Amino acid sequence: MRFLWRFWRRLGSSLASRAAVRQNEERLRAEIEEHLALQTDENIRAGLSPAEARRQAMLQFGGVEATKETYREQRGLPSLERLIQDTRYALRRLQMAPAFTIATAMTLALGIGATTSIFTLVHAVLLQSLPVANPAALLRLGKESHCCYFNGYSQQGEWSIVSYDLYKYLRDNTKGFFELAAFQDQTPILGVRRSGGSDAAQSYPGEFVSGNYFKMFGIGSYAGRMLTPSDDQPGASPVAVMSYRLWQERYGSDPSILGAIFHLDGKPFTIVGIAPPGFFGDALRNPPPDFFLPLNTEPYVDVEADLNHPFEHWLELIGRVQPGANPATVEAEMRVNLKRWLLAHWSEMNTDERARFPEQTLYLSPGGAGITSMRERYQHWLEILMIASGLVLLVVCANIANLMLVRGLERRRQTSLSVALGARVSRIVREPLIESILLSLLGGATGLAVAFATTRLILQLAFPALPGHGGVPISASVSLPVLLFAVIASLLTGVAFGIAPAWMAARADPIEALRGASRSTARAGSLPRRHWSYCRLRFRLFCCRPRDCSRPL
Repeated sequence: MRFLWRFWRRLGSSLASRAAVRQNEERLRAEIEEHLALQTDENIRAGLSPAEARRQAMLQFGGVEATKETYREQRGLPSLERLIQDTRYALRRLQMAPAFTIATAMTLALGIGATTSIFTLVHAVLLQSLPVANPAALLRLGKESHCCYFNGYSQQGEWSIVSYDLYKYLRDNTKGFFELAAFQDQTPILGVRRSGGSDAAQSYPGEFVSGNYFKMFGIGSYAGRMLTPSDDQPGASPVAVMSYRLWQERYGSDPSILGAIFHLDGKPFTIVGIAPPGFFGDALRNPPPDFFLPLNTEPYVDVEADLNHPFEHWLELIGRVQPGANPATVEAEMRVNLKRWLLAHWSEMNTDERARFPEQTLYLSPGGAGITSMRERYQHWLEILMIASGLVLLVVCANIANLMLVRGLERRRQTSLSVALGARVSRIVREPLIESILLSLLGGATGLAVAFATTRLILQLAFPALPGHGGVPISASVSLPVLLFAVIASLLTGVAFGIAPAWMAARADPIEALRGASRSTARAGSLPRRHWSYCRLRFRLFCCRPRDCSRPL
């Protein structure tokens, strides 16, 4: 019943709209007839016969159908209606040439798909920020990433990696930071086994982080709780946070994981929380950490480690600045604190370190993207790939433009007739452009599927995942920036290879085109024409008289 009611309502609205259109047409016809009648009466009073007066009135009025068409264009939204009409017309023309449409769309799909897949990697590695709260408020120590351990009291160029003692000094004395967190420069591989289970230990990456690590990033747990500063104290119970990926893929989102005991390198840890989905740590790594452990548990896991050595530097720093704080002011404050800390250890320095004391400094850089070691490693090659894919797309545009030019030459007679009949140049130019844009959008939609498959293949080849690990945390699925890039690339591509056909259509000469289109290109002529040609050939070869040509062949 509901379906019938909707159908009846739509039918009623359609009939009402048609009735309104007929009423408008009838009113227009009546107005034109009234105008012609008035002009005819005036011509009759001037002394013309009724027939001649009617003819002169129509001549003075102009084309009746053209006037009606102009009136129809002025009703409603003329530009939008013309655009819809041209779009429908372009779709019909593409439907009438399926081979051309399919070949063009597939060619564009390869070009746009390859460019989109490369952009997916560029966006993930070079442009994307960490999935944390307000990444613009984060600052990290150092302009470049340095790996992985450093001993002594001087560093070449800048300080970008610090000891646990220096971290605590900077954290407690730099007032410009709301939170300053430290974490291990590397992700060690831990032997992991659930307590009470019969399975052998599996290898998973972990990371030692400070207790305010998750608070600094402004993220909460998916389940349970995150690490707190009280967990990062000497003698605190060993606890850990598990990644969402490992909890879902390895343990099937088992809620009993929370509170369970896991042996990490043979040491028992209590799992107190699950990290939120999409969080992969402080840097783009392959593989990302699956366990986050407090810094003070490092000597508990590794008996040879000692956090009390101020000259052993192995920690990266990222901090969230206070609201309204100036990064330059915070950087200057940290430089002063670095000098004070070095002076506090003056007696432990050797002669060379004391001589290099004046040049010791540090820099702060935007930390929204985290530690950019992978970015610095692959930036050059990704830029080259992006340029190469752009050139491939330009070649595709050139080839499609040639196909569109050939298609425009085939339709040259139709275009010339349209120009001769008074069609506007803007509309003639718009038709091939709309057809090109429709083809590019079709190719872009198909190119998204190509980009998805290509991105997955590139990720598997460039960043092979270890068995049982998630690999580099780059998603091959279509995200909003990638979708916008594909749409913009498709539109620009359509305009790029549609300019030449549109330009050719705008410069079409109706007389020359019609004259050229009316010429016959058939090789075979009629029988009299072939006979006369044969006679002319005989005359030239044998110097026969023209009347001999009348003899039968």
